[in-house]
Amino acid sequence: MRITEVRATPIPARGSSWLLESVIANPMSIYPRYKARRSSWFHPWGDALVQVRTDEGITGYSMSTGGPAAALIISEHLSRFLLGEDPFNVEMLWDQMFRATLPYGRKGLPIMAISAVDQALWDIIGKAKGEPVYRLLGGKTKDRIPVYLTGNDVDLYVERGYRRVKLAMPYGPADGPEGMRLNEELVASTRDKVGPEGVIMLDCYMAWDVEYTIRMADRLAPYRVKWIEECLPPDDIDGYAELNRKITSTAIATGEHEYTRFGFHELISRRAAAILQPDVNWVGGITEGRRIVAMASAAGLPVIPHAGGLQSAALHLMMASVNCPMAECVIVHRPGDQPARPLLRGLPEPVDGYIVPSDKPGLGLELDEELLAELTAAA
Repeated sequence: MRITEVRATPIPARGSSWLLESVIANPMSIYPRYKARRSSWFHPWGDALVQVRTDEGITGYSMSTGGPAAALIISEHLSRFLLGEDPFNVEMLWDQMFRATLPYGRKGLPIMAISAVDQALWDIIGKAKGEPVYRLLGGKTKDRIPVYLTGNDVDLYVERGYRRVKLAMPYGPADGPEGMRLNEELVASTRDKVGPEGVIMLDCYMAWDVEYTIRMADRLAPYRVKWIEECLPPDDIDGYAELNRKITSTAIATGEHEYTRFGFHELISRRAAAILQPDVNWVGGITEGRRIVAMASAAGLPVIPHAGGLQSAALHLMMASVNCPMAECVIVHRPGDQPARPLLRGLPEPVDGYIVPSDKPGLGLELDEELLAELTAAA
């Protein structure tokens, strides 16, 4: 089998999300002009649909963050390492793409582009073997994966039967003591709603600092928060290590905006987190993701991928990994809005607080050709 075509198609951003339009602490919160909504500074790149075709009629599908920029990297650069090659050689192909993008890569968009190509290759391999990808990665380590929901619409989550909730913290250091009080009110009310056996986590999206995090952790200790996530900018590894040493009332989690095994080696070796959270769509795909999971296992650390329940590739990796205990899901559309129709169909939905990857060959995704034609015509 040989790769005959690599196609990357920019897909415009679609729909709205409370993530972009709500008050949520973020790295730009220190600037009043950009504080109220993430959409005031966040660029809506959209995505890129990746299709890798072979001479045996098998096509692998995936989506890349980064829209036109990622599509350009894939079609104009990465494709040269893929055309004419055997898609089963994922290790060699990943290494070539990574080495070739070193002058402008190592993190960010180039790694996101590599991630999408890698996932499409695994989709091809699974389809060629007639097996779901998780079986190729070692098979099931659990019958189903527990799900937690991220967001602040706790009443809705409880109504739907969820008792594992990660709150998007609205306030940070720029909001002073009043922001601390309002953060505590949100956590306290959530504890009342999910009950004593419920699980509460906090997502701080790179908005806090070391002092603020220590003070908030102390203040929130009575509410038994499971972890505080991504409270510092990703490069402040010394700060994360300090928090991981000093805070005992909750765990420190991070990794959403870290890239490749090299970045996670730093987090692990410097004991900067108790929970690692790579995004499989950003960190280097399944090939790199499984290396990170193995490194974490050797260090006795759990891996709970960012947005894992929203990504077919992440679900397959989690199903095949002993130290991946939970999946994150998010209801991204705002209340009353209809969710955007998926371009790649087949992502499983949580049932009774659990989720299971598809048993179809590959990643279990199918392209909606009609929707693709509509989206590309509109662009």
